[in-house]
Amino acid sequence: MISPSDWVLIGCTITLAVAALTAPYLNDLWKRKSLAPKLKIVFHKESPYIVEPDEHIYLLCFEVKNEGNSKAKNCEVIIEEFYYKDEEGNSIEDNKNFPAKLGWVAHSRYSPIDILPKAGNFFNILYIYKSNEPKYLDKLKLEIYTEPVVRFASSLLRIPLNYLKIKIVIYSENAEKCEQYIEIKSPGIMRENKEQILQEMKITLS
Repeated sequence: MISPSDWVLIGCTITLAVAALTAPYLNDLWKRKSLAPKLKIVFHKESPYIVEPDEHIYLLCFEVKNEGNSKAKNCEVIIEEFYYKDEEGNSIEDNKNFPAKLGWVAHSRYSPIDILPKAGNFFNILYIYKSNEPKYLDKLKLEIYTEPVVRFASSLLRIPLNYLKIKIVIYSENAEKCEQYIEIKSPGIMRENKEQILQEMKITLS
């Protein structure tokens, strides 16, 4: 007959055996998680996130930061969802032109890139510009350049600047995908004062 002390001994033996078997796996899992790249999208209303190549043009750039401890390999930026409002204020979901790739700044554009640990790289979403059309001279417009992944999709979109919501996903070979919604609200009115245009524009990451 097995005594209580024998059961305790058996239980301890089994526990130690399980611990010995799982310890290497858990240790390896912890190492991989602690050393893995970790991607995050960042934006601030200041340079270098806002570039002014022309007196009537702004380029909005967002930064992908690698807050992990190893290099994020073959990173790509994809717009997966795209919502905006037209001149009449109607909400529109664009399923024809998206998903689509966004280009990296100062790199080989749409090709995948590596991001070193504790470093970042910028991608540009849109140009904000003054319209030359007579009826829109006081309005601001958006231009978005993409590399379509959908057949027959457009690589250049021009829409009014009043409301835009997009879902950005950063894909990487060895990092968890980073998903981010970016929402832009603006009265869409051309101002002589650039600071006022940016002040009126609300950009939210969620």
